[in-house]
Amino acid sequence: MEPNQPQGSDIREHPVSVWVAQLGQFLQLNAEDTGRQTVASHLLQLIVAMPGVQEARICWQDLTGADEVGSVSAGDGSTPPLTVQYKGDDGFSLLLHLRAHPLMHATLEGWLRGMLPVAAGLMAGAKADEDIALFSAMTAQSPFAVLILNAAGELIYANQAYAVSSGYCPEDQRGQQVLWRSGDGFDNRLRGQLLALKEGECWEGEILSKRADGRHFWEQQTVSVLTHNGTVTHLVAIRRALSHAQRQLREVEQALLLREQALVSSSNGIMITRSDATDHSIVYVNPAFEKITGYSADEVIGREGRFLVRDDLQQPDLEEIRTALREKRAGTALLRNYRKDGTQFWNELHISPVKDAQGAVTTHFVSVINDVSERVRYQKELEYQATHDSLTGLANRSLLNDRIAQAIAWAKRSGLFAGVLLLDLDHFKLINDASGHGAGDEMLRQVAARLTQCVRDTDTVARLGGDEFVVVLTDLADTADIDVVAEKILQTLARPILIQDQEIFVTASIGTSVYPRDGDHGEILLRYADIAMYRVKEHGRNSVRQFIPEMGQNAISRLNMEAAMRRGLEQNEFLLHFQPKIDLLTRKVVGAEALIRWQHPQIGLIHPVEFIGIAEESGLIIQLGEWVLRHACEQQVRWREAGMPELQMAVNMSSRQFRQDDLASRVAQIIADTGIRPARLTLELTESMVMQDLNSTLATLRSLKNLGVSISLDDFGTGYSSLSYLRRFPIDELKIDKSFINDIHTNPDDAAIASAVIAMSLSLGLDVVAEGIENAEQAAQLREMKCHQGQGYYFSRPVEAEQFAAYIRRQED
Repeated sequence: MEPNQPQGSDIREHPVSVWVAQLGQFLQLNAEDTGRQTVASHLLQLIVAMPGVQEARICWQDLTGADEVGSVSAGDGSTPPLTVQYKGDDGFSLLLHLRAHPLMHATLEGWLRGMLPVAAGLMAGAKADEDIALFSAMTAQSPFAVLILNAAGELIYANQAYAVSSGYCPEDQRGQQVLWRSGDGFDNRLRGQLLALKEGECWEGEILSKRADGRHFWEQQTVSVLTHNGTVTHLVAIRRALSHAQRQLREVEQALLLREQALVSSSNGIMITRSDATDHSIVYVNPAFEKITGYSADEVIGREGRFLVRDDLQQPDLEEIRTALREKRAGTALLRNYRKDGTQFWNELHISPVKDAQGAVTTHFVSVINDVSERVRYQKELEYQATHDSLTGLANRSLLNDRIAQAIAWAKRSGLFAGVLLLDLDHFKLINDASGHGAGDEMLRQVAARLTQCVRDTDTVARLGGDEFVVVLTDLADTADIDVVAEKILQTLARPILIQDQEIFVTASIGTSVYPRDGDHGEILLRYADIAMYRVKEHGRNSVRQFIPEMGQNAISRLNMEAAMRRGLEQNEFLLHFQPKIDLLTRKVVGAEALIRWQHPQIGLIHPVEFIGIAEESGLIIQLGEWVLRHACEQQVRWREAGMPELQMAVNMSSRQFRQDDLASRVAQIIADTGIRPARLTLELTESMVMQDLNSTLATLRSLKNLGVSISLDDFGTGYSSLSYLRRFPIDELKIDKSFINDIHTNPDDAAIASAVIAMSLSLGLDVVAEGIENAEQAAQLREMKCHQGQGYYFSRPVEAEQFAAYIRRQED
């Protein structure tokens, strides 16, 4: 407000007649002349209702003998207000002072200069009816659309500017609610806001209006109310169409607002940094960044984002981010970051460059911070479960094989020794049966803890299953060090174990083998340690022995094993044992799995674990595999012809056998030679086998399926197959690996995995077979999970054909 303008409580004593209005409300006057007051009131309300006007003043004064009406200026140094002055010939002058948006000045000034002479004449003595006529003319000639509506929003009057802008004839629109009919979805809300206006209030904003031809356009609208005794009687609306530049500005503002809201609302942290060669300081962070890191925006603006890494600089992915920043390109990394309170979180960081308007220069980087700590934790848990025994937390067979390979590789580089100890608890079954499975599990956990205490952090303790454990020792300077550790283990186990308030004593038989003396492969070292361990059991248990080549006639040297196998094939030393496959619902035998055995003339019965590996390496596995397939088919036909139920015969197939180009024709020939019905033959393939060379695998499986045989995926859960491949492969059956069945009745994690595999198989229309069932609890739980079939020692060990037939007959009786 200007310093020489009357204001406040002294306005009525000022010699100049003054009227003041703000935001459509008539505030003050010091003239008692009703005619002048009427003119001033109408003029002020009309002007202040126009878009962009905040305040208006009219000053009227008898200037006879005076040079001018006092000057008006902006006292605060801001944009000068709009001042329009008229001096009449009769010595009277009218001065209008507006506080308005600068963009409105030109339009307002042109209109007001035409209105002020008429207004001055009226204020000099016009009558009320002339006032009304004048303001009707002023309203009609306004460049802005002027609408007067009743309290319900129904149109009473609209000027020519409304007709021009909208295309509607005002007379045709009379009685209609024209303020809220754009059809943009906001009409009801706008209607509620306008009808809720009270005395002294107004509504200002941009609206989407609809022309008579159906086109939409944006307008700036101000709506004020007229009242009588405090009751709203009319609505007065002033509208002005937005110019093209204003529409563009509005669209830009809306877009910027939308993007700002997107940044603010994002659940991911957003950080914007400069991209100067020496300056990557932060210029913006959103609320999610503050929530994730614990730092407020004020604390991080101006700092470089690397402070989140702190001193944890040995992270491989950091180099990817540094390179992306140097090369001005996008980058992604998984980093360990640290919150303000020092706690760590995993940040899946994505950075992208932001170019200037021409798209030539990178000015900033936008970083998206995603806290994936929960996902990383879950992945680590899955990895841990896949490589560790669920009962004891020790390494499982999968991780054990990897640790033995690492120990051998390290020993080879360093010129030292690596040792393998295979430990079996003595009479554990008696303890388990006497005290229950819960006590047995607790004993295994305590034994695992004691074994871990006996070795170094660089060594590995693993559980093979049941009561068998393996210890891998690295960096041994002397082979005698193995015996030292073994004796330490025996002494540790000699102490009583307290379970359920009872002291239980347990001993162990330990066999050992050494790299490089006894072999250069993990399987060989484990086999030799196993041979040495059984020698301990034969000689009284609770002791330790290292493997030596002279350990009896039960050990066949690797060098003559291949020759002995060739001779065995020629002399029919191999035979088949059959393990029943049981329908878990009916408990009837529905099939058999054929398992090869070697009846060596000097050594006796040799299990396949002793010779299959060498057969694979030598190529004898193809000849051996065909022998098994042929004899299994022949046996199935003999049982059928003997009147036994026609069983499903399952035969394992080796990897090398499966990769034969003419495999389908070989199988077809055996089917034709033996007379087995193809539908009664199941070929079992391991999960890892089918995941090699997927295209070739798919072709081979289809050729086998064309013969009419069934395909079973063995050891499911130990390989790398996925649902997508299970859907692609023509598989009929899944066999859940024994490792998932061992503790299914005691371990919720194993139970959950088995249940998920069974449910998945059922959804894919596959049969499910559980291997390694050893007790009634496991069988019952699998039956509840709707597993179709099972096999294991609980039902029967693998037996010869005659014993298998007797088992069937007993079941039928």
